Amino acid sequence: MPSFLNQHSLLKNMSIAEKKIMKILKQNNIEVEVYEHEPVYTCEQAARVRGVAPNEGIKCLLLKSERGFVLAITRGDLRLNLKKLAKLENTKKLRFANEDEIEKIAECQKGCVHPFCNVKTYFDSILLSNETIEFNPGSHTKSVRIRIRDLLKLLNKPIIEHIS
Repeated sequence: MPSFLNQHSLLKNMSIAEKKIMKILKQNNIEVEVYEHEPVYTCEQAARVRGVAPNEGIKCLLLKSERGFVLAITRGDLRLNLKKLAKLENTKKLRFANEDEIEKIAECQKGCVHPFCNVKTYFDSILLSNETIEFNPGSHTKSVRIRIRDLLKLLNKPIIEHIS
């Protein structure tokens, strides 16, 4: 079961991505729940340790086309439809970012990409049926629960499409 963090313990040992995300949340007065848990590397593992259904978490997938990077955000229990995303991007070449690219763009490791990558973002419309969602804030050992409407306010003009 995850343990909830207080403000003091939250600030210790945070990655660059975590610090940036927590700063964004604080500056915008967004209420979230942040908790610590054992390391997770898949959406299924994250749902298990969070004690929630897989459809309550999101996965953030960083991809690259010939024009640059895009972020796809969908529910943790669904598969991204790469063909549909490539069509939306008007490209035939769309691939998942490698570990070096993830570290450069998201400032975190593979498996804990977060929604705040400052690249063109596709937000799966199916997520709009959730009131809240959970994501890893650039850490394998922490999770954030946030209201969907608050997350959408923070993202830079996400493109809302059915991408799963």
